[in-house]
Amino acid sequence: MDLRRQLTIVRAHWRLIVACALLAGVAAFAVSSILPKSYHSEATLIVGQGLTSTDPNYNELLASQQLTQTYVSVATQRKQLEGVIAKLRLATTPEDLAKTVNAQAAATSTLITISADDPDPQRAAAVANALAQALLTVSPAIQGTGSASEQFIQAQLQATQSQIQQLQGQISALTAVADRTPSQDQELQALNGQLGTARSTYATLLSASSNNAANLLSIIQPAVAPVDPASPRPLLNTLLALIVGALIAIGVAFLLDYLDDSLKTSEAVEETLGLPTLGAIVQMRASGPRSEIYHLVALLYPRSPVTEAYRTLRTNVEFASVDAPVRTLLVTSSVPGEGKTTTAANLAVTFAQAGRRVLLVDADLRKPGLHRILDLPNQHGLTTLLGTDQVGLESLIQGTEQDGLAVLTTGPLPANPAELLASQRMRAILEHLTGLADLVIIDSPPLQAVTDAAILAAMVDGALLVVDGSRTRRGAVQMGREALAKADAHVLGVVLNRLSERVYADYYHYYGASGYHEAQSGHDGASDAPATHREPRPTLRVP
Repeated sequence: MDLRRQLTIVRAHWRLIVACALLAGVAAFAVSSILPKSYHSEATLIVGQGLTSTDPNYNELLASQQLTQTYVSVATQRKQLEGVIAKLRLATTPEDLAKTVNAQAAATSTLITISADDPDPQRAAAVANALAQALLTVSPAIQGTGSASEQFIQAQLQATQSQIQQLQGQISALTAVADRTPSQDQELQALNGQLGTARSTYATLLSASSNNAANLLSIIQPAVAPVDPASPRPLLNTLLALIVGALIAIGVAFLLDYLDDSLKTSEAVEETLGLPTLGAIVQMRASGPRSEIYHLVALLYPRSPVTEAYRTLRTNVEFASVDAPVRTLLVTSSVPGEGKTTTAANLAVTFAQAGRRVLLVDADLRKPGLHRILDLPNQHGLTTLLGTDQVGLESLIQGTEQDGLAVLTTGPLPANPAELLASQRMRAILEHLTGLADLVIIDSPPLQAVTDAAILAAMVDGALLVVDGSRTRRGAVQMGREALAKADAHVLGVVLNRLSERVYADYYHYYGASGYHEAQSGHDGASDAPATHREPRPTLRVP
């Protein structure tokens, strides 16, 4: 899926994305506003003689870093926590207090950070400072040369001595190997380096022990009462919720697009049917007791963008039939309700507006609709001709308001439409009709409903497959395509019909997405207003 397609999906579902983002943001802000506030305060300590020495050596710094980790582990032990509770007279237990305090050291320094969280900012600072003071009580900085400090350093000496012994054993084992591999040589070199470091640390600890080094731990930054709470953070939470909500909505949009089984783009049509898309028509809406006549947009609103889309369809039909001119054109669909009748009528109007003599035939002998769209009587028509040869063809053709366009309606509905359409009489009528006009456009029943369309498809020069891009499933369209293939029909291409304004604007924005409604509202000028007096004028010369 390319970037353009992804952006199109996002644009197509922008309302969903905005709604989800706003909903998540509002929810996060509301929850953050009612959550209890928690304040965070920190005290900072430093370990080692580096505080007083202007040039501490490497061994001293290394020893201080090792002592730092020891102090961190000691800081939150039960003894220190009990001392803080007693000092501040807190109504809590060491276990609960341990959940609100923390001690940590930076990886490459001798700094220790003691932090505390509490709903009361003053108490948060007091707890952090009290815990820092409690940690000082185990440091030689407070106890001087007392036994506690000596025991502390002696423990470090013992640990370092054990490390030295372990390293020496490993080195001896590798040295005894006669034919060492390169990797073993590298390991031996690394062990020797570690042994040297451990010996230096041991020497430093011995020096500290003998000199009873002071100032091993001191507070450099006491905790202060914070002004703003550490949590919740309504603005930050709202911003994150907006982002997360939008990302979730985008994911849903892509899922909906993946699950959408309809055909909305020429790429999808080409991939599914192997046919070109000759036209894309936006959804038209009309209401009222005679709303069918407003489907004839090419006649009623000749300057509207929808009419221009039908003109584009006309042009593409002409290009598609350059090598093999089409005199009879079938307009059909896979399932009922895809707009084939409206497409046939408007296409016929645009051909007539281009100076062609067009004869529009309603061959849907089960559910005819052309006479309603064109507001014509339907007492006699194609079925009259199919049932008898006593009636002249020319007498049943009706004129329209559009110069160059005439219509043959269905007439009374028969009991055996498939048999009538498959008869030799129907073939003879089609041959006669082609002599009366430059182009005969036939509106047929849907392909999946009955066999009528397949019968007619075998008799005509070309066929158009109308697809409702808003709802028709790919499987249904594929079955319609297969029915035309079995009839050996020459399918010129597909008309994507009833596209939503959003999809039309995204994929086929010739003039934008709102042209039809603007024209209907009179934005295209007075010349585009629908006719109020309909007086059919025969325009075809019938020999």
